[in-house]
Amino acid sequence: MWSAKCIIDDNNNDDEEGLCYDESRSLSFAQQCRPLLVANCSDYAVAHSNKRLQPARHINEVSFLPHIQGAMRRLRLTQLLRLQSYAWPHLNQGAGHGAVIVSAPRSGRTLSYVLPLCQVVSNTLTEHRSRPRWCLEGPIALVLVADLVRVQQLSVLCAAMLRKSRNEEWLTLVLTVPSSYTPEFFQRLLNGVGCLVATPAQFLWVCGNGLKLPHLRFVAYDDADLMQAEQLKQAHQKLLLLTNPERPQLVISSQSYKPQLLSKLREFNSQPMVLFGDVLEAAVYGGTRLQISLQQRKAKCGEVLRVLRERPPHLHRTVVNCQSDSDIRELVDTLVLHGYNCLPYYQTADLEVRDHVHRWMQDSQGELLLCTDHCPELDVRHAHTLLHYSLSDSWSLFKLRHLALADNLNNQLAATDLKEQTGQQPEQDRLLSLVLLDESNNNQLPRLVDFLQMHQEVDKLVVQLARSIRMQIERTKSNEAALCDLLLSLGECVDTQCEERHQLLMHDRLLPAQMPARGDVKMQLIRVYTPTHYCVRLLEHLPPGGCWQALSRNGALELQLQLLQSQECVRVWPPLVKQICVYRNSSGYERVRILRVDPIAQLNLSRTDLSVTVQALDMDTRQFTTTSGKLFMCPEQLQDEPPLAIDVRIVGVVPYTGERNWHEKDGKQCETWLNSTPQPSFLQARILAALSHTLFVHDLAVTSYAPNLQLHVRSLTICQQLLRKQLAKKCKKAEAKLLKFLERDPCQNLDLPKTSELPRQKLNMKTETLLKGRASIFAKMALQLGKENRLRLQQKQRELEEQQQLDDVQTTKQREQQQQSEDSLEALCNCLMKCTMMQLQQDNKENDLLTKDCIENMPDESLKNMTRPEPELEARPGVPNKLDAAADSVIEYTIHDIQIQFQLPSNVVRPEVIYYQTACTLELQIPLPEDMLPYEVLLHNGCCIVFRTLPPAMCSSTPMYQFIVNTHCHFVNLSHRMQGRTVYVSVLKALAVPYPLDFGFFKFMKPHYEKLHRMEKERRGRLKNFESNLLCNGYFPSRVLKRASSSDDLSSDDQADDPAVSGRERVERARDDSEFIYS
Repeated sequence: MWSAKCIIDDNNNDDEEGLCYDESRSLSFAQQCRPLLVANCSDYAVAHSNKRLQPARHINEVSFLPHIQGAMRRLRLTQLLRLQSYAWPHLNQGAGHGAVIVSAPRSGRTLSYVLPLCQVVSNTLTEHRSRPRWCLEGPIALVLVADLVRVQQLSVLCAAMLRKSRNEEWLTLVLTVPSSYTPEFFQRLLNGVGCLVATPAQFLWVCGNGLKLPHLRFVAYDDADLMQAEQLKQAHQKLLLLTNPERPQLVISSQSYKPQLLSKLREFNSQPMVLFGDVLEAAVYGGTRLQISLQQRKAKCGEVLRVLRERPPHLHRTVVNCQSDSDIRELVDTLVLHGYNCLPYYQTADLEVRDHVHRWMQDSQGELLLCTDHCPELDVRHAHTLLHYSLSDSWSLFKLRHLALADNLNNQLAATDLKEQTGQQPEQDRLLSLVLLDESNNNQLPRLVDFLQMHQEVDKLVVQLARSIRMQIERTKSNEAALCDLLLSLGECVDTQCEERHQLLMHDRLLPAQMPARGDVKMQLIRVYTPTHYCVRLLEHLPPGGCWQALSRNGALELQLQLLQSQECVRVWPPLVKQICVYRNSSGYERVRILRVDPIAQLNLSRTDLSVTVQALDMDTRQFTTTSGKLFMCPEQLQDEPPLAIDVRIVGVVPYTGERNWHEKDGKQCETWLNSTPQPSFLQARILAALSHTLFVHDLAVTSYAPNLQLHVRSLTICQQLLRKQLAKKCKKAEAKLLKFLERDPCQNLDLPKTSELPRQKLNMKTETLLKGRASIFAKMALQLGKENRLRLQQKQRELEEQQQLDDVQTTKQREQQQQSEDSLEALCNCLMKCTMMQLQQDNKENDLLTKDCIENMPDESLKNMTRPEPELEARPGVPNKLDAAADSVIEYTIHDIQIQFQLPSNVVRPEVIYYQTACTLELQIPLPEDMLPYEVLLHNGCCIVFRTLPPAMCSSTPMYQFIVNTHCHFVNLSHRMQGRTVYVSVLKALAVPYPLDFGFFKFMKPHYEKLHRMEKERRGRLKNFESNLLCNGYFPSRVLKRASSSDDLSSDDQADDPAVSGRERVERARDDSEFIYS
């Protein structure tokens, strides 16, 4: 039961009838918040303040309102954690009491401030209800979080703890910031808000729109280390301006400690508290020096002796942590031999040894305490020197070792001297934690280096060694998580507790056979995840300098998967990582790849409830968790098929507000834009980089087919649309980081220098690094392993290149076969052309008059451009041209011109011409490759249309676009204009009648079907009106018009009764043939 110290609530929150509460919120809490981790929920905490702290020993000692206690019972929050035992009593004291909470995620740190926050909100609402007039404006509490996912989690948690009366519809208990400007949001702010949850970027945007905080009582910075430092600084300065002079309570939660957090806390609260659930972070806060020494195993005892000479045990109480009792015996023999008194505490120690340890705690008398991690009964808190002879088996045990320094940590809140506040003490008086590593005990080095890099500089050699060890550990893992989404979007991930993969592996670089690595691609959209993340299917590929090629894929794959329903499928057991299997969903079967499998206790017992994380391959690329009972064996012929769906990511585009992840509504908006484009359409992009499962592009364009123009038109560009709507912005830093990550060789091993060349010196981080003996052998083994991996990768790349060459050879053979078929047709065409030429030459010799008539119908300028006479036929200066020479040249010109009709010069091209005619004109549309290209158009003899472009005078290789069309119809005038790169020609007819144009012989003449259809429709309309006129005037007396069954009656009752009208037949309007019945 709860304590009787509960605060009296005047808000009727203890009355269930007066509460307005949605029960579904408690259910969504379980979906939004992850459960606590036992390893992170430490039983120990370190708390410092400028006054004496009194932690709660039981949950009944903490006073909360009845409705908050009821919500805690519904959410099964009935256990008091060590962090909460310090935080709840301190924060419940009201204004002036703030805290910095440093602990790992999922350790209970969020509940350490959320419950006091809700208590303050409820008390403030009760105070305002008691006033005669409601004057609440703005939020009572403000929570700034790192990303939008955390916004949803905190808003659900706060909503589960707050209540309001049923008649307070205007009051908003929990409010989040929308992705765009909405009047409803600011109206809710004016009516009063219990808790506002936002990111720093969203808060700055709201402040820019005139936000006021007159009733702000509580502020929380959740995961301050994950926020962008500049945004957090601006938000903090804005709060200082808006809350002057009355300061709210400030709580800052973080995974790591930084001195800037403490300075921010002091600016708001006069009675701050620093609370650590992470003992290693507390050691850094208290001024402990952390050092790493790389030694071979035999030299570790000498390093211990050196440290003991610098820090004598009779002046500094020293604890040596070992991994096993054998390490303790080995070290004791060496220390006793050098004259040191040792107190070994083995795992088999009796009560006499424990009594000796208690006396050592009171007075060490120069003795060294040696122990292991498996002695939880030891409660050492006031040591000065901590030597790690070997690392622990786990990271949590290694951090717990620093609890031995807890009582000697410097309290910066109670310190009066500036040096004590900043931790600047003499070197010999500071606490020391020295880690000794050898080639057999370094699995925890990568995590230790990551921790040290957040607080101090680390030697590059140590960083390289930690990176190589991390790569080896990644290779030995059975489970293989997918690449981090933030890493693929921004090029970095600042969350140290992220469970996704942050290293490229070999299979990420090995592209499938049909996966393009560069050039342009056409894609079909499947799904939109975020504005920069899409799931697509590849359609065509345009290599650099090549032509579009269709990407082959198994179109019957989905059908083959669905046919498995009629077969007896075998379940997968045991499920293995990277295995391709078949997943049974609600609509059928689909292929998936296994990413993660929970530990299997007994392989001989088949289970159907084992949790398995998989990724879809064909329908989309989603990742989801299922059970082993829904996974079946995939046929071998389907396992080798490449995935149909891949991911496409736009590089260098980030949210406009500066957040790290996208709002869910932004992705839906992009999906709406893409679905609203005219169909049929496809996506087109240029590849920047490629992995085996993802293509990275600069932009994504939507191309649609315009039937009127008979062209493909770009209808939408995603980046321009996002920038125009202020949903995104360009970020060159994110693009540079991502490209740097993608260019990193996944198999490269870091070449370590030889150990003989390493000088024995103090590093910048005060870490000694010595590699000798076995350590050098370990470095050589790592180097050899890296070389083998690099050779293996090069071999696979060569195989891929050979396969690509074979594909190119097959493609070339197909083209040659197609060319041979085309050559046979060309030979037949040439034969027909020669026969025609011989017949035309014979006809020209027999009839010279016919030749002259042909020349008269051709324009002189076009004739000169299309035919170039031989030098001996040109007119010489000073010699008059005779009629015979002209006649001879005319014949050759004509013959040459006839040849040009069949075979044009290399620099002459016939453009595509779109034509249609109206009642008065013939319209031509001539698209050219460039705009502002000079051209000439003329009408010769009223029937021939001549068009040609004018190439530059000094460039003879520039193609010339020209054609001559004889319409065999009479025209009066010609006008033309150029718009863009299209020339519009309008030829006026001599008679306003449709001309019988026959351009079937000219293959470059294309009819404009839509215009022709419109003209035909007008013609039929005129014919219909003419027939109606004839019917109305009674020119068809033999036809008897009978009324057909129609829905509309044209005659009214008054007209039916009129004797003048009823005596004769009358037609009201023209009707179609289907409306008449002829007899």
